[in-house]
Amino acid sequence: MNSTANPHLLKLTQLLQLERRARSAPASELPFVIVNETADLIHYRQALLWPRGLMRLEAASGVANPEANSPYALWLAPLFKHFSASLDGNAITAFSAQDLPLPLVQDWQDFAPEQGLWVPLPTPLGSGFVLMLFRETPWSASEIQVLSYLAEAYGHALALSQAVAPPRPWRQRLLQKKIQLALAIAMVVLACLPIRQSVLAEAEVIPYQPALVRAPLDGVVDSFFVQPNASVTVGQALFSLDQAQLQSRLSVAEKTRDIAETEYLQASQQALQEPVIKAKLAGLKSKWEQQAAEVDYVRTLLARCLVTATRAGVAVFDDPNDWLGRPVSQGEKILAVADPEAVELEIRLPMDDLIDLKSGDHVLFFPNVTPQHPLSATLSYFSYRASPSPAAVMVYRLKARFVGGTSLPRLGYRGVAKLYGSQRPFLLWLLRKPLQTARLWLAW
Repeated sequence: MNSTANPHLLKLTQLLQLERRARSAPASELPFVIVNETADLIHYRQALLWPRGLMRLEAASGVANPEANSPYALWLAPLFKHFSASLDGNAITAFSAQDLPLPLVQDWQDFAPEQGLWVPLPTPLGSGFVLMLFRETPWSASEIQVLSYLAEAYGHALALSQAVAPPRPWRQRLLQKKIQLALAIAMVVLACLPIRQSVLAEAEVIPYQPALVRAPLDGVVDSFFVQPNASVTVGQALFSLDQAQLQSRLSVAEKTRDIAETEYLQASQQALQEPVIKAKLAGLKSKWEQQAAEVDYVRTLLARCLVTATRAGVAVFDDPNDWLGRPVSQGEKILAVADPEAVELEIRLPMDDLIDLKSGDHVLFFPNVTPQHPLSATLSYFSYRASPSPAAVMVYRLKARFVGGTSLPRLGYRGVAKLYGSQRPFLLWLLRKPLQTARLWLAW
């Protein structure tokens, strides 16, 4: 009696142990337990676990992580679809290669043993998973009976593993009502928090109140006697205009003056003998004086062709080769003589980045050569309208004076200026650009 009862008792013990193992296994290990440790109770060569809703291989015996795109998994997918449509979803059913359509039978011998078993794992909400077993020998009725009990335990364990929520990540914990309320209050406070507006713009160091040197008359630039950024003294020659045309004009004027003088002298001698000619002397003398004045005027123009410095400083202009041979008009700016110790900051603020600024606002200048050492300045000038920049962008022209005690940068330095405006709520500062775009689209 004991010899026949012991095998059944052993099977029952293994069944209970598997049920306990399935119910206590973590959710991440449960599929691995089902496909591998079931072999302690029922002999098989291959075990597969399929979730019906996802139609993909969840676990396979002897494999830690089955590859979804492996040839084996790709062969199993149509097989599972076929049995899901043809077999009873809640009944354990044995099948073999003869039960399959011809396209599925072709690769059967390469991937699976001849005998298969369809084992639904029932739950209170239906059969969510299916366990498929394969081996060479047919399945006995006693094995199917034992698997029916085990399938119910597996189904409940899988349902329980899905019902117990895993530890929620921090993003989900933020959805709690108390945290949501605290975050809402913090966001409202942050949105109303006043901050000082700021904007970035291109800037350049320019001379402060330089002595502008302009073209004294219409002409062509002939030569330069100084180089850019060179030091000049009072009276030093800076550049000259071409004198060829004025020299010709002077030569003609001198000859015309000499002729007028000769005519006047001849008429003066004849007037002693002919009283009629004496009446013409006043007109001839006036013509002589007019031509003499023309000669003096042309000589003055020739003298003005050589332009000299009226104050000491540094010559500020571009490449002199850009000016040589170039026609200039009277009053046109050629260069400037500036004091290297008197500089200011010129800022070109794009029209789209305009904020509320006023004289005296704080400015930080970050030179390109030393951006790690910003220089402080205060806003001193703001153009009343925007004008196109060399980059074809509408900009406002601003000027700022460097704060006393600041190490002055060299003339011509370029960089970025950060301008600080008035205080505004953080929300308005954050939505400044979107509101500006909306105003353009909605024509506010």
